[in-house]
Amino acid sequence: SDWENDLALIQLKKPVLMSDKVTPIPLPERGQDLADTLRGTGVITGWGWGIHLTLATSLKHLVVPLANHAECKAEYDLTKRTPAVDDHMFCTGPTKYEENVCFGDAGGALVVTDAATGDIYAAGILSFDKSCQTNKYGVYMKISSYLPWIHSVIRGDTETSSALRSDAMSKMYRYSLQQ
Repeated sequence: SDWENDLALIQLKKPVLMSDKVTPIPLPERGQDLADTLRGTGVITGWGWGIHLTLATSLKHLVVPLANHAECKAEYDLTKRTPAVDDHMFCTGPTKYEENVCFGDAGGALVVTDAATGDIYAAGILSFDKSCQTNKYGVYMKISSYLPWIHSVIRGDTETSSALRSDAMSKMYRYSLQQ
């Protein structure tokens, strides 16, 4: 579907000036998993429409619960108007206050806290939802599924350099087994 691999990386012409209002969100580390998140919630930020379907005038945030993957997948599989929810995606449900993501929030990062370390990281990017419905799931692209691709793009890998790196890693691994 057109929704698979719903991710893009951009290179800025100028560096971003960091401040108390502008800070990066870390990527997940290898091995960090959504199952290990603190309290099973995340924070989504976005410029999406508000409760009365009005445009946002400032960046908003919402604490949302992580949802059961099988239940979310089943709900979206019922309709053919949305892509299938696969293992490279995860879902959040509505809040107890019946708030949810809306138009304009897609592309926003969902941040979670690792329960073991207390570290925060971007777990997903909002891909799609059921058009502002408060009792439905939001579907996110799982960043950890794309870390190898993200790192290869950041490094500027070509097919040749990637193959050379893979070959070197294989040789190092075989050598370590012989020791």
